Amino acid sequence: MRDILERKLYEELLSWRNARNRKALLVTGARQVGKSTLVRRLGSESYERFVEINLALNDAAREALAGSRDVNDFLRRVSLFADGPMPKGKTLVFIDEVQELPQVMTMAKALVEDGRHDYAFSGSMLGTEFRVIRSFPVGFVRELTMRPMDFEEFLWASGVSEATIAEVGACVGAEQPIDDYIHDAMLTYWRTYLVVGGMPEVVQTFLDSEGDLAEVRDVQSGLVRGYQRDIAKYAGRRALNVRAIFGQLPLQLDKDSRRFVLNSIDDEARYEAYRQDFVWLVNAGVGLKTNLVREPRHPLEMTERPGMFKLYQSDTGMLVSRYPTQTARDIYLDSNKPSLGGIYENALAQELVCGGRELFYYMGKKRGEVDFVIERDRKSVV
Repeated sequence: MRDILERKLYEELLSWRNARNRKALLVTGARQVGKSTLVRRLGSESYERFVEINLALNDAAREALAGSRDVNDFLRRVSLFADGPMPKGKTLVFIDEVQELPQVMTMAKALVEDGRHDYAFSGSMLGTEFRVIRSFPVGFVRELTMRPMDFEEFLWASGVSEATIAEVGACVGAEQPIDDYIHDAMLTYWRTYLVVGGMPEVVQTFLDSEGDLAEVRDVQSGLVRGYQRDIAKYAGRRALNVRAIFGQLPLQLDKDSRRFVLNSIDDEARYEAYRQDFVWLVNAGVGLKTNLVREPRHPLEMTERPGMFKLYQSDTGMLVSRYPTQTARDIYLDSNKPSLGGIYENALAQELVCGGRELFYYMGKKRGEVDFVIERDRKSVV
């Protein structure tokens, strides 16, 4: 087992750190996916001084920064919450939970041009909160999106050797069979990943408890409740609609078609009336929307139908935790009795998105349904 959960995004943070003309860094993503932990690691390993201000937990800091008049005033106020001096060129200033004071981002351009320090911002639920920013500093901010751990990151955390992972990759690349003992072991890890998922706190609980899935489920349930609280806090007057969609998600995936049926929310529901609510869930990193395409050809966007779609959850473990405990048992024990197709589809959607793919699906009279259609190098369709 590993003491630190290795994340692929960390290499991109190092790339940002080593860039000659650095911008401010903005790390977005759903709550509890590990954004703050990764930035803290960067600060401790790559800087002489690291200053962190959490705008959700530190009311005094939030009020102080809200009154900043210019860069010099802003830095003086930041220094009030630093534990020591902030040497020029050797300090990373990290403003966490920036959605609590989104106007801070309007100062990023001036801070970058000032050049005394490096700046990282992080936040959740930014899809809606950023609409209040007066002037987003285009060209002065590098934005990175963090998602739950993918299957390979889960294997790293579980102590699977790089050599074993490389061997599996080589067999797949060469279209050769994988040795049975490796294949069986990987299927066990895969079923475990379906139940545990990739939320760092959940994965760490799984490792620390030596595989206690009941303890894992307790943590997942707490995170689901946290999502529901965030919806109530940030979705404003649309909160009831967003929460209704979030509540319907596991039920919709349990159907044969998996397609999200709007009248499950309201008999008179129409997509245009609810479109922003689905966008909110996707922008918040909670949902993964997969639009139907009329033709599986490049470019896929040309024939998509946004009103015909499937909605997956961003983390397979979080989804499984919302079903009865028996469902988790059936997955882990490889039972072939229940219909688990929606959960397997959800896991694949998560892997494709973690790999940078945009999600589509296709349905036609001749070919039937193709669960996922992606573009390769924006030239061909798979």
